[in-house]
Amino acid sequence: MEIIINKVMRFISKDKDFNKDNEEIIRYGLEIMITKAVFAFIIVVIGLFMRCFWESAVFAVSFTLLREYGGGYHAETKKKCFVLSILTLIAALSIIKFAESFQILTLPICVVAFISALYILIKAPIDTANKRFDEDEIKVYGKKARLFTVILLVVAVFLWFLKFSDFAFTILTGIIVEAYLMLKGQISNYINREEV
Repeated sequence: MEIIINKVMRFISKDKDFNKDNEEIIRYGLEIMITKAVFAFIIVVIGLFMRCFWESAVFAVSFTLLREYGGGYHAETKKKCFVLSILTLIAALSIIKFAESFQILTLPICVVAFISALYILIKAPIDTANKRFDEDEIKVYGKKARLFTVILLVVAVFLWFLKFSDFAFTILTGIIVEAYLMLKGQISNYINREEV
């Protein structure tokens, strides 16, 4: 990825209006854009490979909305974050496919998702050593996390009544995964404070 960013930066820096002071900001923005594009491509590939393309897209959107504002565990490095994100996607899609095949899992998943949603509503956002929030971010992110949690729950129920239970499961799984990452972040914060 560094090679691509360097080539783009060389191309941009040839512009006579290029401001050298903005180089780090532009480089950081390019890194985020490329990472998101690569991850979107991987979501499509994994979704197609696992024969659940639409579920992978719905999971990615619902989970990303909560992840952005709910906080929680963050990996120490970008590479570890990337690998863990892919593994999380595969695990979530596997749970969704399993739940679609075994209707007996409907009630347990709904109960866990409801508890997870309550946890997000009460605790969001959770910052960690790898991603700290200031006071303003805590207020704004908390409100947005709660808003998106409620919206996603309403959409999941709506989809359930329309007999799109696979997409309802997908959204509920996104809520469960975010709550898990928040809880993991909260536990990590507690352990790190104990060690200090």
